[in-house]
Amino acid sequence: MNFKPETLQNSLQPYLEKISATILPTVTMQLTPCDELTLWQSKIGGQPYLPLDATYPVDSNGNPLALLAQFNFAEIPNLPNFPNQGILQFYIAADDLYGMNFDDQQQQSGFKVLYFDHVLEDVSQLKQDFSEVLLSEDDYLPFTGQYAIEFNLTSQPMSLGDFAFAPKILGVDELYDFEDRFEGGDFEDDFIEPYDEVASASGHRLGGYPYFTQTDPRQYNEKVQDYVLLFQLDTDDAENEIMWGDSGVGNFFIHPEDLKKRDFSKVLYNWDCC
Repeated sequence: MNFKPETLQNSLQPYLEKISATILPTVTMQLTPCDELTLWQSKIGGQPYLPLDATYPVDSNGNPLALLAQFNFAEIPNLPNFPNQGILQFYIAADDLYGMNFDDQQQQSGFKVLYFDHVLEDVSQLKQDFSEVLLSEDDYLPFTGQYAIEFNLTSQPMSLGDFAFAPKILGVDELYDFEDRFEGGDFEDDFIEPYDEVASASGHRLGGYPYFTQTDPRQYNEKVQDYVLLFQLDTDDAENEIMWGDSGVGNFFIHPEDLKKRDFSKVLYNWDCC
């Protein structure tokens, strides 16, 4: 659903102009369990698209990574700077940290991002036997099974969790620095909750603004403060078996120029939970 500024309640109206200026397109995703997907279709989990001459991705110890998500851009509405063709893949390690390196979240030692600009829709030219890289029931992953994806192009204003919201919209360093200045009554009841109701960033998406259960990892790292959301996979346990730790969320960020160049070597990977 597109963001509608007129849905903001009165206590948020003084900030409407600044909020509206942050609106970006985003592609949201609805997931459905599906056992029958081709190797080149968009999916969460399952078997990847890999040409015969491609090497299956492994972690720094040589252990096979698990396909977290695969996006075939021929199936996806166009987003600015995103590819309009090719396949983008996200792999993560099946360990208790899901492959994230807390010391260097851009080091692809426990995760990998791969991009294929040309898609071969001929199974005879693709890897089909993944028996050597099958994961066991003892491995840790934030998902179980395989999911088909339905994509929807919509729009979204900057989320409360985005580190830039406080300085850009409210003119303060931190969101709760604004609590003493807020004149609408109770800050939590009259600002935080109403904004989240109409502009929540939770859910699965490509592009747009991120959601966090903790803190935006870009906030205290000046080197990545101009990075934008590439892909977000949220906990989805009502109908699907996706759970990051304790009801958390996973995000991947990229520099806009790297996205334009289709350079996914410096992607920042983050996940957090309650």
